[in-house]
Amino acid sequence: MIELVRGMIELLPATDGKVNRFSQISIRIVRDDEMSRLHEKYSNVAGTTDVLTFVQGNSDKGIEVDLALCADEAGRRSAELGHSVENELALYAVHGLLHAIGLDDQDEVHARQMHAEEDRILTSLGLGAVYAPRGERS
Repeated sequence: MIELVRGMIELLPATDGKVNRFSQISIRIVRDDEMSRLHEKYSNVAGTTDVLTFVQGNSDKGIEVDLALCADEAGRRSAELGHSVENELALYAVHGLLHAIGLDDQDEVHARQMHAEEDRILTSLGLGAVYAPRGERS
């Protein structure tokens, strides 16, 4: 996973005309119960989710970010879409890194842009396009 994340970082789009640097990336893979607890505590949303991004700081040294990836959700989605759990977790990691550099998916236009970046990065890393909206692939 470390080499994969390094590759993701190298492929992230520049923001504000600058290459994004990270001083620290922490990735936790959690189960539904822990993800639900974090989701409710930090987003005030009940239930599990795929990934949560916590930017702890952004200084001259780089972005410090903690990512929580949900193994149970990755298992459900990978089974639904017919690819590996590892590829689904890679999607969650790149999604979280994109959030850390300021990309968002809160509306349809930005979501399309963000998912296109995910597909570009994962394809460049040899995993192919992993993201699919609910109900589109099987």
